[in-house]
Formats: sequence, structure tokens, C-alpha cells
Amino acid sequence: MRGGIPLFRFRGIQVFLHWTFLLLPAYIALTGVSEGSSWPVIASDIGQILIVFACVVLHEFGHALTAARFGVATRDITLLPIGGVASLERMPEEPRQEFWITVAGPMVNLLIAGIAFLVLAVMGLAQLTTELFGDISSWTGVLTFLVVANISLFLFNLIPAFPMDGGRILRSALGMWLPRPRATRIATVIGRILAVGFVGYGLYSGAAILAIIGVFIFMAAGSEARIVQQKADRQSLRVGQLVRNDLIRMEPTATVQDAWNALTLIDQHTLAVTDQGLFRGLVGREELRSALQRGEGVSMIGPLTRHVPSVAVEESALTVLERMVQEQLHAVMASSNGAQVGVVLRRDLEKALGPIGTSRTA
Repeated sequence: MRGGIPLFRFRGIQVFLHWTFLLLPAYIALTGVSEGSSWPVIASDIGQILIVFACVVLHEFGHALTAARFGVATRDITLLPIGGVASLERMPEEPRQEFWITVAGPMVNLLIAGIAFLVLAVMGLAQLTTELFGDISSWTGVLTFLVVANISLFLFNLIPAFPMDGGRILRSALGMWLPRPRATRIATVIGRILAVGFVGYGLYSGAAILAIIGVFIFMAAGSEARIVQQKADRQSLRVGQLVRNDLIRMEPTATVQDAWNALTLIDQHTLAVTDQGLFRGLVGREELRSALQRGEGVSMIGPLTRHVPSVAVEESALTVLERMVQEQLHAVMASSNGAQVGVVLRRDLEKALGPIGTSRTA
């Protein structure tokens, strides 16, 4: 999924063309040449593919822009030979939010088909079944192809093969009555059964792309199901279980040089700044190094102190880690009934929970 060719950026979302996508027009051209097709016909076939993938980009922006309304950012959109993938920072746990983010993609295709149909109707073109997959050099052919292609994309994406859109819609519907892990397991089983059907039919009919999509769905469904289950298991871990009380503690009046000597002596990266026993914040090795390079070795560490927010010890460690990633925090103070308990470092959370993953929506 990495290493795509950047195409353009819209609303802060970079669109990439994965290098494997280039195999698709190459395959169409080679097939056309081997079958004796003329170059205009081959160019028309490639043009149809490009039109379809332009609609796929709009489909993915349907997901991305709807996700943004729920506070979920999209890192990028990548075009693959089998379709597009929007890399969301996360998929909302709330089933209704997941439903609207997911259904937005197919609805974009339905909207495109509707607009193309209306234009054809306004132009007084009654015969919509002509030139479906033939000549697209005329406006009639382009609009007719848009109608058929987008209705096909709409219907195909609604197949409940998790993690395709239809499968995510199914998962979100089940999630309104069932725990998310169980809803995901049910959607995964259905998705994998359909994926096997895609592979079997694709191999039987010679539809290689359909077989590849089936393999992709089968693997992706299992991967996402594991992530959801792991996340559910990690939700039981509480912040209080990862509190650190072994950090070096110093008063704000301590000098930069003394703090640096203390950190490097036992090879730690962070020290706690305390004032009369109360935690005031943190000072890291990098801040101390920069101060020493500026010749501020005898200065006090108080001005270098980074204040960190406080969280309750009973809060979910995973929820706190997600917040720290979003707010770019390196530590938080854990408290119990208003009393300070100790510091929780982000690296300790990541070591216990693993990094926060990215949700991919096709």
C-alpha cells in the first residue's frame, strides 16, 4: 500500500496512484494487441478504465469527507488495480457513524449515475441501452457509460463482503445490537464465504480481477477482525497499571547541567519536575541538550518544563494513547480522587498496546 505516485491533494488529503495500477492499462493494451484490436479501440478501453477510476476517487472522497464531519481525518487515498482505498486514522466505534461514513461512498456513485441519467434525459436521449461498452468518443457514449459504470459500482460495493462497504454496513447494523467484536466476527465469516465465491467464480469464468479481489477481501477481513479483537482485549488495560514512579525527580530550581548529568548517568530520557512533592511537568533529554548547546548549563530547569494533562487511573489505556497520538503528547499525569499518582509515558503505552493503527475503507 506504500510508495504510490502522488497525483493531487484536496482538502488536505493526498491521492496516490499505486505503481501496480500501471499494470492494468498495460494488460488491456497487451490483450487488445494479441486479439488484433485497433489502437483506437484499445485507447477507448483504457479510457473507460480511467473514467471508472475517476468515479472511484470520488467514491473514496465520499468516505473521507463524511469521516471528517465526525472528526476522523483521512491520511491519504490510494488507487490500486482492484479499486481505491481511503486510509482513515481510525474507524469510529459508534455504529451509526461507521454506517454514514461507509454508505457515503456508494451514494456518491449513485449520485453520479443519477446526474448522468438526468443529462441524458434532458438531451432527449431515450435509448439508454445503446453504446454501453462501445464507443465513448461521443457525449452520449460517455454519459451512458457513466450511468452503467456507477450503478455497477454502487451495487458491487453493497455486497456484504467485509471489509467492503457492504460488509461494513452489515457490521455497523449488527453493532447496534451486538458488541463490536462479535459483530465483526459475523461480518468476517460472511465476507470470507463471499470472498471464496469470488475467487471460485473468477477462476472458473476467467475474471482474474474478481479472483484477486476475492483474495484481497479474504485476507483483509481476517486482518481487521484480529485488530478489532486485539483492541477489545486491550480495552481492559487501565492507565493505573502503567504508572511510572521510577523517574528522576528534581525541583524547578535544579540546573540544566545537574539534570543532564542525572539523566545520562542512568540512561533515562525524561525526568519529572516536582515542587514540594507535587508533579509540575517533564523535562526531556533533548530540551536539556539544546539548553547546554546554548550555554545555559547553570540555568534552572523550571522554564524548560513541559506541562502535561491529567487523566484518571481508571481510564482505558488505549483511549488515553489515542488521545496522546492525536494531541502529540509524550506523557500524562495519572491521578486518583484528585491526588497525583504518577507519570504515564507514551512509549510505555505503545509498548503495552502497540501503535495505533489506520483503518482502510475501500
